[in-house]
Amino acid sequence: MSFSKEIETLQAIVKRLESEPMPLEEAMELFEEGMAKAQQCRAFLEQARQKVILLSEGGNDSGGTAWNPLNGEETVS
Repeated sequence: MSFSKEIETLQAIVKRLESEPMPLEEAMELFEEGMAKAQQCRAFLEQARQKVILLSEGGNDSGGTAWNPLNGEETVS
């Protein structure tokens, strides 16, 4: 499954948990599914981050800098 599909599924789970009354057992199952989807998304993002670091090094021996998309600045890893 693609990252986009995983995020869509996770968003649908969150929406159901927030908006639909349901038995505790069903809510727990959805919560567990959501946590698994969140872990898969986190793993995908970590792999993407590592790839960006490798590509941004460009083969030079600069020690590598990690790109942080949240602040737009480079940080030394």
